[in-house]
Amino acid sequence: MTSYIEQQFMQCLQISPELRKEKDLSVIYSYLHGLEALSSLREPALRAICKNVRYEYHDYNDILYCPGEMSTCWYILLSGSVFIDGSMFLPTSSFGKRTAGCTRRPNECLILEPSEMIVVRQTQTTGVLSLGLEHCWTGPGQTKPGELAC
Repeated sequence: MTSYIEQQFMQCLQISPELRKEKDLSVIYSYLHGLEALSSLREPALRAICKNVRYEYHDYNDILYCPGEMSTCWYILLSGSVFIDGSMFLPTSSFGKRTAGCTRRPNECLILEPSEMIVVRQTQTTGVLSLGLEHCWTGPGQTKPGELAC
C-alpha cells in the first residue's frame, strides 16, 4: 500500500467511525468501490459499509479468531496472508463471513505474515453487511438479542 490514494484511504479508515467526515467517507467509498470482494454491492449498501468499516493490523502467528467465537465481523485482506481450514487467503480476499444460520466461527484463523485488513461488521438483522454500530468483538459465549448460537 504505497500510493497517495492508498495512504489517504488508510488514514481515513483509522479515524473512529463516529468521527468520520463526509470527505473521509468519500475517500473510503472510492477505494472500496474498486475491491472485488465488494463488487456485487449497490451504492447505498457500499456507502453504509463506509460508515463503520475499520482498519486492523496483525503480526505473524497471531490467531485472529478461534472456533466457537461469535462471528460479528468479516475481513478483507489488504496485505499479508491468513490460513483458515486448509486454505490460504491473499490480499483482496474476503474471509470470516458467517455460515448460514450460525453466528459462531467454525474454525480458526491464523495470520501467516504481517497483515493489514479491513474489518466489516455484521449483524443478524442485516446479514453479511452491518449497518449497526456494535463492536466487532463480543466475546465467547455472549449473544445479542436475535442471534442464534450454534
